[in-house]
Amino acid sequence: MPKVKGVAVIGLIKFIKKNYKDTLSQVIDTLPAESAKFMQEHILVTEWYPYKLYTDLLRTLDKVIGKGDLAACIEQGRLSATHDLATIFKVFLNFSSIQSMLSRVMVAWDSYYDTGKIEIVSLTEKEATYFIKDFPDIDMAHIKNVQGWVEQFFLIALKVKGVRSEIVKCQSDGDTLTEIRFKFNA
Repeated sequence: MPKVKGVAVIGLIKFIKKNYKDTLSQVIDTLPAESAKFMQEHILVTEWYPYKLYTDLLRTLDKVIGKGDLAACIEQGRLSATHDLATIFKVFLNFSSIQSMLSRVMVAWDSYYDTGKIEIVSLTEKEATYFIKDFPDIDMAHIKNVQGWVEQFFLIALKVKGVRSEIVKCQSDGDTLTEIRFKFNA
């Protein structure tokens, strides 16, 4: 069973408090019972928790502030990237090449999840392709969240005017890996 580090759960809770403060209690009250039980405890940054807690939080947030179509997961990913790139990942923006920057960001995956890995398989001036591998239980809410985070990363790091992305393949649909393609507007 996949696990997520407490720092990711706490980050999502802080995000909700900051951006949707009036909805946190509604999100917690709407969570499935098993995940709601964890929310009654003190979540520790360095501890591992069931991955389902994280995806339940994402899906419940999407239902409470969105339409239940996972679009809010993409938006949460974008806002998280903006925060992360201004704080904990700010140093990555000082790397001389985009490849160096991306490889450092990819390594961070293991700090949040005990399963899977993310890698960039191609990068040109106009597009990039990412793979998420070895994560057969990945949830689409999480994929959408990563999609939004990476879109915002490219907007900030590459200083492009726009990014469009699509999920080409997905492990949650039975594919062997998840492939996300990003296209840039210069």
